[in-house]
Amino acid sequence: MKLTLKLTPYNFAYLVYPVVYVCSIPLTLLLKRYNGTIAHTFPVNFIESYIVSNHGYMWFTGLYWILAITLGYLPTKDTVILTRYTKIYLINTLWILILLEWFFGSPIFERISVFAGATCSAPGIFREYECKDNGGEWNDPFDSSSHYTFLISSSLLVWYLIVTHVSWVTDYLSSHVPDLEVGISYSPVEETQSKVSSAYKTVRTIVEIVAVVLLGIWFISYLTTSIFFHTIPEKLVGLICGLVVPTLIEYI
Repeated sequence: MKLTLKLTPYNFAYLVYPVVYVCSIPLTLLLKRYNGTIAHTFPVNFIESYIVSNHGYMWFTGLYWILAITLGYLPTKDTVILTRYTKIYLINTLWILILLEWFFGSPIFERISVFAGATCSAPGIFREYECKDNGGEWNDPFDSSSHYTFLISSSLLVWYLIVTHVSWVTDYLSSHVPDLEVGISYSPVEETQSKVSSAYKTVRTIVEIVAVVLLGIWFISYLTTSIFFHTIPEKLVGLICGLVVPTLIEYI
């Protein structure tokens, strides 16, 4: 008897990121020496400067709440859905803060760096920002990939909203990926669309397209990071940390 594994659209999106990480390992070994050249190309530099590093969480926050309200709350005015999406966002934000900003002092990623041997040229300083503020040089032998963590967690939370509420994306995936089935959380808009205004439909369509475009840009950045930047172990740490909240999302 043939055993067929069925995936939901969210499961499929979830698996893409670790699969890309594994498949990129041989490419990293071959092409990482070109990372200096790649980093200074206009598309990579633009995405890095304006969409990922400097303003990444702002983009994610804006997109997440626009999707949560436009797709999740407005069609039925269901406060239970909005409350759940609020909890998901707050838990993810807290996790990112613990990893990258503060955890009773140094954040987790910085603690990993210090444990791996990171030092400041100025004596008695064990924090990167404090080191640089005091004119020191931070020597970090292990730089956990915060890019990976941000791109994976942000992308998958946005994917979760899209595949839960956007029928044309789910239908496209279901028709192009073998043995992919619609998840139980899926709620197509067609059931309520006849009751809403044309203005809402227009806004909704624009929001959906913007979300898919931004996901595409983030994925390009993810591919670039996978191949050209960070070591394989540094990306593994970022991958594991980036998957924590998306893994637990059904239990929140």
